[in-house]
Amino acid sequence: MSSIFKYGILIGSLLLILGFTIVDFNVTDAVPNLGQNANFEDSHFNYDSIFYFNPAYLTKSFDYPVGKPDAKHYYLASRFGSNNHLGEDWNGRGGGDTDLGDPVYAIGDGLVTVAKDVCCGWGNVVRVVHKLEGHSEYRYLESVYAHLDKMSVRPGQLLKKGQHLGTIGTAHGKYKAHLHLELRDFLDMSMGPGYSKDWEGYLDPSAFIRNNRRF
Repeated sequence: MSSIFKYGILIGSLLLILGFTIVDFNVTDAVPNLGQNANFEDSHFNYDSIFYFNPAYLTKSFDYPVGKPDAKHYYLASRFGSNNHLGEDWNGRGGGDTDLGDPVYAIGDGLVTVAKDVCCGWGNVVRVVHKLEGHSEYRYLESVYAHLDKMSVRPGQLLKKGQHLGTIGTAHGKYKAHLHLELRDFLDMSMGPGYSKDWEGYLDPSAFIRNNRRF
């Protein structure tokens, strides 16, 4: 057998093995129809395309992020707009850190775009984009869940309203346990300061949820 023929067989075998390896690598356990995007942080998603191919995840209504669906046993410790607060803070009625580790839920169907530890006092943060079906004013909104103790979702994951996405935390001990929730009508902004006199791009989360339990 000639050396050239032997090398040809060897190279062919290696390519065959490499081909199977690539196929195996591309197989993902990601949620429906999102492919490998679901494995990467800070991915750039084509929202129109994702929701077009996943119409079951269009948002038709909203619920509260704790004590689902009606925030039972929780209260607003800091409201939107209070002292220029760009979000709202949810606490358990037990006070202190009694709500540490309590479940946090998606306020509506949507797509997880960020799930990571964010610097400068934010702690673990999950961000979810919602495409509203048939809403008279908004086509897309984004909900932001901050200071989480644990996160149970990843970027690229599609969620249903009320699905568990993390637990109430302290931003790694920076604060007493609570959930900081924001609702934005401008997608993919930076995390921002949390407090500002400029409210452009932000909505009152509880007021919006209250008025859009069904639409």
